[in-house]
Parts: sequence; C-alpha cells; structure tokens
Amino acid sequence: MEGIAEQTSQTQTFLSDILHVISQGLLAPDIILLILLIAYAIFSIGSILVELVTERRHYKVSMPQFLSALTSASEGAIPSVIAESGLLRRQKEALMTVYEYRSLPGDALIALVRRLMTQEEAHYERITSRNNMAAKVAPMLGLVGTLIPLGPGIQALGEANTALLSSSLLVAFDTTVAGLVVAAVCLVIGKIRSMWYDNYLSALDSAMATMVQKIEDSRGPVSAPAPATPRPAAPYSPATMEGFQAAPAYEPLPGAAGPFGTPAYDAGVPMAQTVGQDDGLLGSGMPRPGFPDMAQGSPFAAPGNPRTME
Repeated sequence: MEGIAEQTSQTQTFLSDILHVISQGLLAPDIILLILLIAYAIFSIGSILVELVTERRHYKVSMPQFLSALTSASEGAIPSVIAESGLLRRQKEALMTVYEYRSLPGDALIALVRRLMTQEEAHYERITSRNNMAAKVAPMLGLVGTLIPLGPGIQALGEANTALLSSSLLVAFDTTVAGLVVAAVCLVIGKIRSMWYDNYLSALDSAMATMVQKIEDSRGPVSAPAPATPRPAAPYSPATMEGFQAAPAYEPLPGAAGPFGTPAYDAGVPMAQTVGQDDGLLGSGMPRPGFPDMAQGSPFAAPGNPRTME
C-alpha cells in the first residue's frame, strides 16, 4: 500500500509540475497581449479625436430641411442638394450612387439601396466591434496576469522569500490595472462611436427612402393595359340559319292523357306533320306564341311538312 501511495503522489507531483510550467509560460504572452491592448487603447483615443475633428465636426445636417429640399428639388438639382446637405462624405457618395443608377427598374433600385446600406452598416460595425472586443478581452487578460504570479508568490511566502513575494504581487497588480484601464477606455470609445454611427445610419436610411420615392415620382404613374375589346356578335338573319333543322316535336296520342291532365305524346309521329291541321292557338287562327308560322317558310320548319313544301 505504501508503494501505491508513493507512486500516486509522484504522479500528482509530475502533473502539477507540468501544469505549473504551462501556467508560468503563459505569463509572458499575457503581458505582451496586454501591452498590445494598451497600444490599441491609445490608438483608439487618437482615432476618435481625429474622427471628431475631420468628420463629426462637419456633420451639420438638419434632416427635416434636407428631406424637404430633396423632395421639392427637380431631377437635375438633386446633386447640388446632396452636396450642400452637410452629410458625411460616405453618405453623399451613397446617395449619388443611387442617383446615377436611377434608371434601374424598381426592384433593382431597391436592391441597390439595400446593398449600399449593408456596406455602411458593415463599415461601422467593423470599427465598433474592435472596441467592444478589446473591452471584453482586456479584463480577462488582466485576471490571468494576476493569478499566474500568485502561485510563486504564495510559495515564496512559505519560504519567507519576501523579495520573490513582492515581485510576484507587483506583476499581479500591474496586469490587473492594465486590463481594467484598457477595458474602460475601449468601452467608452465604443459607446460614443455607437451613438454616432446609429445617427449616421438613421439619417442615411431616411435620405435613401426619400431618394427612392423621388425617383419613382419622377417616372410618373404606370399606365394599366387597355382592356380587350369584345368581339361583336353576328346579327341574326335567315341566311345565317340555313341548314338549321329544329328538333322534331311529337304528336299527342288520341284519348291519352299525361300527368296533370296534359296530353301524352307519341314518340313515333312528329308534331310538325300535324301543325297544318289547326289554325293556331285554340283554333282562333292566331299563330302560336314563340313559334313562327310554318306556312311562311320558316327556317325552323321540320322537313317533310306539307305546308312548308308548298
């Protein structure tokens, strides 16, 4: 049992030594990264000051007045309205791109506007993402730089080595302070830039919408296709009915009655053969309503009628 315990202790010591070597080896890269982040924080301060002087100071546009001027301007005066608007250079270039390609169809023009807006959003997102990344990573590196020297410092405390303890604590405090300062600077710069860029994108979106509406209005209303003219029906004439043969009617059977007292008809004898045997409705000599007189040679007369063959 003592041999197993001794072997286990040796294994744990070996693994601890490996982990200790790895953690101590990470101290130098951690310090280097913190130095780089400090340089980036200084660069961010300078870049936002330059941006404030070169761009933000010249951003003096009144969006209601600009949109009103853009709406009331003629098509040829749009470039001058954009140039005198007080927008940023990137915003003016985007609007002029839409104006230059105003002859595109409606869907293609909308796609172009969306593409330009996506490019602007990506440009500003790329700048703010670097600040946000530095603000999140710097405290982590500071914490790592704090914990790594504490191991040797605690060991030096047990050995009463105050020199090693003081140097370890000094490294731990320095990395902590550096990480927090970098995070604070990058966080503030990122927030300021986010407010600026949101304002830029909102103004550009409003200008793009007004520009597209102006282009659509200048094209005029789209005329609807003319309805198809119906073909006139051919007028009725006896000549057009030549060759037409009416369906034969049938003669009522003598003495036979159908349902409701109506006469029954013989399917074998056409009524057209007996039409000439009466003189109209109820023997009054009046022609039957709705039926032309067969004696006048109507085209509806059935063939074989003696009256129609005269």
